[in-house]
Amino acid sequence: MRIAFVCSNFFSIRRDTKKGTDIIAHTLLTSLAKRQKEKGLQITAFASGDSDLPVKIESIAQEPTGADASVAHAGKQMIFELALLSKAFSQKSSFDLYHINIGDGDIALPFSPFVEKPILITQYHPTPVSYAETYFSLYQKNRNVFFASPTAWQRKRLPSLPYAATIPHGVDAGHFAFHPQGGITMMWAGRAVPDKGADTAIEVAKRIRQNIRLFGTSKAEHAQWFETEVADRLKRTKRADIVLNKDRLDLVPDYQNSKLFLFPIRWEEPFGLVFIEALSCGTPVVTYARGSAPEIIEDGKTGFLVNPSDDDIRGDWVVKKTGIDGLCEATQKVYAMPDDEYRVMRRNCRKRVEQYFTAERTADEYIQLYEKIISTYETKK
Repeated sequence: MRIAFVCSNFFSIRRDTKKGTDIIAHTLLTSLAKRQKEKGLQITAFASGDSDLPVKIESIAQEPTGADASVAHAGKQMIFELALLSKAFSQKSSFDLYHINIGDGDIALPFSPFVEKPILITQYHPTPVSYAETYFSLYQKNRNVFFASPTAWQRKRLPSLPYAATIPHGVDAGHFAFHPQGGITMMWAGRAVPDKGADTAIEVAKRIRQNIRLFGTSKAEHAQWFETEVADRLKRTKRADIVLNKDRLDLVPDYQNSKLFLFPIRWEEPFGLVFIEALSCGTPVVTYARGSAPEIIEDGKTGFLVNPSDDDIRGDWVVKKTGIDGLCEATQKVYAMPDDEYRVMRRNCRKRVEQYFTAERTADEYIQLYEKIISTYETKK
């Protein structure tokens, strides 16, 4: 099988990349590459020339467009994404299937009528429903387009798309290694933006009188929010501190030595890589039951889910309180566990990842999907 694996040109696809989509793409490509000989795969990645990947790379430039300030200033990043897609699709005789790994895949669809090869689109971003229903309907008769979703939640939002499979993203469970005991401090990690709830995490730590360490990735567009809602809160409490822009691969000891991972998301999380990174290290997760969270976290077994408010009930969870009161009760439940019970929860976290969320499992499921789509498409032609 000759697979064109098309990535974004905006960032380099490397092991230390900070963007979720590109982290997932690198992890998947690395696992697929290990199976090339065994499974008869020939993978070509379309990405920036300086990407560090164990497969052949085709590019339109050595550096990613994100490294060129003039491109961003002109607002022309999308043009370069289209240029990379154009290069990939111009080589259609060289491939049996195209796998698109750019946002929600919408920019690839206009090419689909001119490419007589199957196009598989992995959904990453939670596309606005009204936009998606209008735009994607323009291509609903194109029998060469297929979608893969990482969660059932994504599929429920846009049920009319031609889904071929639901395949959860995977984590390098060897790197994010299990720790059976954990520590005493809570942890939060993510982009330093309102949707990720760092300010709420600080407030929970203050209320329950436990310490928390935060690891944030700075975002210039949210600098003012960070100063007023996070930095100012940190100045008023000794219960929390923050480290900015630490490499995610270096967070393993922090995950391993945390009592729990607190992630009070304010948006409908489409997947949540930090969930499975924490679980892989054995650290229970406390989060609001938004987006994909209930598919990843087993309430009461690998952490606790909390309904966002009395007016926003997502399920009948162990913790009955809602909002920040529910987060406080959930975190206190973890702290109150006897040592043996807590160690069982940590083992449950690791088992959850080993069963559903390893990079190897994700790669195997995609290989099976490639085979299925290529076979189905050839039969329909």
